[in-house]
Amino acid sequence: MAQYTYDEQGFNFYYFLISVLSLVLVPITFQSIHSLFKSKSKKSKDICLCTTCQKERKKAKIAKPNAIKKLITSPKFLFLLIGWIGVVLLTLQVANAEVKNVTWDPYEILGLSEGASLADIKKTYKKLSLVYHPDKAKAGEEEKNEERFIDITKAYKVLTDEDTRKNYEEFGHPDGKQSFTMGVALPKGLVEGNGMLVLGFYALAFGLGLPYFIARWWYKSRRLTKDKILSKTMGVFVKGLKENDGVKEIINVLSGSLEYKEGADLRNGEEKSLDKINSAIAEELANKFGEKFDRQNDDNIPAYRRKARTLLYAYLLRIDITSKADASKQLIKDQQFIVEKSLHLLQGLLQISSVKQWLSVTCHIMELQQHILQATYFGESNLKQLPHITNTLLDRYNHRHPKNKVNTVKQLCALSESERKEFLKPLSNDDEYLDVMEVAQRVPQLSVKKAAFKVIGDKIITTGAIITFILKLKNGQVSEVEVASKEKEEEEEEEEDEAIIVSADEEKKKQKNKKTLPLAHTPYYPSEKKPCWWIFLGDPKVNRILVPHKKVTDIVDEETVKVAFPGPPKPGVYTFSLFVKSDTYVGTDILQDIKLKVHDPADLPEEEDVDDSISEPEEDSIAGQMKLMREQGLAQALAGGSGKDKKQDDSDSDSDSSDEEGDDDDVNYVTESDSDEE
Repeated sequence: MAQYTYDEQGFNFYYFLISVLSLVLVPITFQSIHSLFKSKSKKSKDICLCTTCQKERKKAKIAKPNAIKKLITSPKFLFLLIGWIGVVLLTLQVANAEVKNVTWDPYEILGLSEGASLADIKKTYKKLSLVYHPDKAKAGEEEKNEERFIDITKAYKVLTDEDTRKNYEEFGHPDGKQSFTMGVALPKGLVEGNGMLVLGFYALAFGLGLPYFIARWWYKSRRLTKDKILSKTMGVFVKGLKENDGVKEIINVLSGSLEYKEGADLRNGEEKSLDKINSAIAEELANKFGEKFDRQNDDNIPAYRRKARTLLYAYLLRIDITSKADASKQLIKDQQFIVEKSLHLLQGLLQISSVKQWLSVTCHIMELQQHILQATYFGESNLKQLPHITNTLLDRYNHRHPKNKVNTVKQLCALSESERKEFLKPLSNDDEYLDVMEVAQRVPQLSVKKAAFKVIGDKIITTGAIITFILKLKNGQVSEVEVASKEKEEEEEEEEDEAIIVSADEEKKKQKNKKTLPLAHTPYYPSEKKPCWWIFLGDPKVNRILVPHKKVTDIVDEETVKVAFPGPPKPGVYTFSLFVKSDTYVGTDILQDIKLKVHDPADLPEEEDVDDSISEPEEDSIAGQMKLMREQGLAQALAGGSGKDKKQDDSDSDSDSSDEEGDDDDVNYVTESDSDEE
């Protein structure tokens, strides 16, 4: 029968605990340290250092908790602290412990080497017995000598008795072969006498704890989409978003996000502050834009939805909710949360509008993101993005210069030095003037250098071909357009073909060595943002997106963007609208019409015949069989008959299906002749 030996001193159990704790603590600790360094590295990037950005950054820090402080006050930090203290204590316990040797060796006890003679054993025993005999012990060492003397005597008897010595040398034990034993790396007290407690612990840990955490993980993964947006929120978006919605309707849909309910729900005592903020919004809209603000006092509208909408409007109008409504710190934090979260939620709305190919709504969602990042209201001069620019300053200059009004950043940069100084004369000092001009130069001004449609290997575009739209963008105004010669055009066509078929590795290498743009000037937005652009093709006549958007960034000097899409099913001339929309700055978008001429496949030039001087292979050879498969089809080659009838049937069915597909695909494509007929 098997016997169990327990870890009486608990050393093996301590090693087990240290291993388990280390497996949990080490990755969590590294992840926490990485997040701290990541937050610090973000601050060291090329951020805007204008006076307004620095001022608003300080305000945001007051409302937004420090990353280190947030970590220290989190339950994760408490778990890490207790866990590492436990690891240190267990390590010290193991390091300072004296491990008793459980292996009983008679030769070692007598201080002899294995195979010693009987005379040596007797001689050594007599010497040791004279030293460790209990009667010879000093005062206070009687028990120690007695234990030692018993071991010496036992070892002497084992080595002097032939049978006992033989058992020891053969089986490692004086009594011969022993029963099978198993070691348990647990203290005896945890097992014997407390078995029910141990079983209860395992039942809680693996019977309840493990299923609970798995169910919790599954619930979290199910309640979120792949873009980390609540599934219920996406349901609200799908039901609420309509094809002809404007920016205000999109804000109403956005404010219904369930994320706002979980993170910034209406708290007790906030109704009065929100009423005051609504009054300030209504006054601002009436005075500046002549608009009436709908307060949405209907009780059927959830409170969190009204709160989110109010705080979004207050942010876009740059209303100071602290001075206007005595807003609490918590309400300021809620506004920051709502504004920062809105950018992520807008991607969900953008996804829905893109799938449904709604052009106008997609443009409005992109424009709303621009306004949120710049904290500007719709219809305002986009010069309000620049620091220190006020409505009073704009009205003063435009009133004096009605023929040369300045309402865009591009127009400001185009002014002469004297005109700019006159425009910015109301500013208090030169530092503010420098702030305005530095931020104005920071805003990317893209222009289209070249836009072309291309099919690899063909000089014309035919129906149903896979078309690649090649767009060359330049950061800055295109100074001149070169008149290309025929040779130049051929070289450009070769370059375009090479650009289309560039490998993924070359593309990655190019992106790695690419220059980067500085972070955008977004003083009122709680986080930093890198400028990006959406590029897509649409047709405003039918309000449809024809080619889905592609997002690009880091257009420092020039950038070539390639977008592949299936061509129209009918020949004709199509007019597409090219949209290049910034996701960061207002008033820097590009809208340009581009014509696409689609030919009939019959217009393609015939392929040149290749003179093949290789002799025809014999029919019985492998080459002959392969030739037969190519000419008559695999199935007919195996059957050995003619496949003309079947080929004709297949072509008829293919033409029918292609006609049906063509009818479906033609829904969103409108030629110039079609639009003229309408």
